[in-house]
Amino acid sequence: MKRRLFLIILLISFLSSSAVSIVTSKVYYDLYAADAKNQIQTILKLTKEESNWEDNQAINLSVNEILSTVNYSIRFTIVDVDGSVVYDNRAKNEVLENHKDRPEIKSAFQNGRGEYIRRSDTISTDMYYYAEKINENEVLRLSREISSINQVFINILPLIAFIFVALFVVVYICANIFIKKILKPINLLAGSINEITDDKEPKDAYIYEELEPISRRFREQKIKINQYIKELKYERDTINIITDNMREGFILLNKDKNVLSINKSGKEMIGNDKFDLQNERNIIELTRNKNILSKIDLSFEENKHIVYDSENDGNYFRYYLSPVTDQENVTGMLILIEDITITKNAEIIRSEFSANVSHELKTPLTTIIGFAELIKEGFITDMDSIKKYSSMINNEGLRLISLIEDIMRLSKIEENTDKNEDTIINLKDVLNKVVSLLEAKAEDLNIKLSFEATDIYMKANYNYISELFYNLIDNAIKYNKENGSVIAKIYKKDGFIITSVKDTGVGIAKEHQHRIFERFYRVDKSRSKDTGGTGLGLSIVKHIAELYRGKIEVESIEGNGTEIIVKFPQ
Repeated sequence: MKRRLFLIILLISFLSSSAVSIVTSKVYYDLYAADAKNQIQTILKLTKEESNWEDNQAINLSVNEILSTVNYSIRFTIVDVDGSVVYDNRAKNEVLENHKDRPEIKSAFQNGRGEYIRRSDTISTDMYYYAEKINENEVLRLSREISSINQVFINILPLIAFIFVALFVVVYICANIFIKKILKPINLLAGSINEITDDKEPKDAYIYEELEPISRRFREQKIKINQYIKELKYERDTINIITDNMREGFILLNKDKNVLSINKSGKEMIGNDKFDLQNERNIIELTRNKNILSKIDLSFEENKHIVYDSENDGNYFRYYLSPVTDQENVTGMLILIEDITITKNAEIIRSEFSANVSHELKTPLTTIIGFAELIKEGFITDMDSIKKYSSMINNEGLRLISLIEDIMRLSKIEENTDKNEDTIINLKDVLNKVVSLLEAKAEDLNIKLSFEATDIYMKANYNYISELFYNLIDNAIKYNKENGSVIAKIYKKDGFIITSVKDTGVGIAKEHQHRIFERFYRVDKSRSKDTGGTGLGLSIVKHIAELYRGKIEVESIEGNGTEIIVKFPQ
């Protein structure tokens, strides 16, 4: 390094000195040429009056006076407008060639003055020509020799050489001193590198200015490294926060099945929320569930993704076991646990619903088929019996159609296929129409039907709201007492639109109140059969209410009437 620095410094010094020498020669030559030009131009301007050059006597007198005042040779030439030489002090008895095409002569006749520098091969030097028009027909030209730039450089070469050698010697000495001064603090810095990385000042480092940038650079790198470590810690803490707040369980194992990471949900779902992750703890310390452990072993052994469902205290969890591989070797496993309790319960509900639908459909169909076979086989022959059983078949058929319609209606509401048909409706008008439809039925059962409502508007599906009122009032009529009453109300209170249907019927026992909105649930099955109910009316009411973010409340005392209240956000 020392030798390289030394050679670089010498090379830079050599190149700099050469450049300075060249530039100096050029500048000197430009100054010299400019001075020569100025002298010739000044002489010509001072003596160009026509009277000084009108005849040979005046010309010789003017030439001699000018030459006597300068210490260099000047050539005087007078050229006519046709280019012929009228006078030349260097060739008095010679016939000179025509000068019409000479640049300086041509410029003088056109512009009043002209100048030009040409190389003279005869004397191997440059000649400067300057001409001015002295009258309309003649031009006076003065010329003198000027040294070429090469000649100027040769003249000052000894001085340049002396300066170059002296500079080289000075640079050589200074380079040695300078390099030693640079390397000494660097060596000192290298010896105290540990102190610099610990953000401490190196010993005696303050003496050398060259050390400060390097020391500062080390400190900056130390700060960057610490910042990078902080960022890594922040990312780690962020990941921990995310995993701890995940609803899904997250467990990370290494190839020895030791737990590397686990979040709070993972502990709770696997059934060991007190598990403390310290050092290396095996998965068997987290859970003793044989099924889970066997699935983990199988996933490790066969290096394949496994999905496994498990039940724990009525909750259902799905385990996703994903081996982490490095090329072909399993280096760990990622376990994701998902709570599928809602999904499983929905499947159970769907299964129960399917069973209930099958049962509800099978009952009227069995009755219809039974009576139809009796008539077909001739076991019922008299006309009165045939009418009786035909009427029963007709009733069961109507009940079957009503059941199917309710099922389809409930399915349609759940799928919300008519949501786009929502319009602004007046609830009072809807209730008034429903009451009108059910008045005849209420009169047949000696039930007093009335309603209280003001003009209240709501954005909803007209048919859905009509269905809600119809089912509530129809139920209140069906399960009422003789000479009872039903009153329906619509009003606003505390930011809600409230609809209420109150009857004086048999009431609902406390243990049944929370189940009356389930599909096919009946408090009194025999009475429901007599009234022709399908068990889906209140379930339809519940789904319509939920469709518009409504809440349902039931107030009932067994044997003393029921009030069902639906609250819609205003």
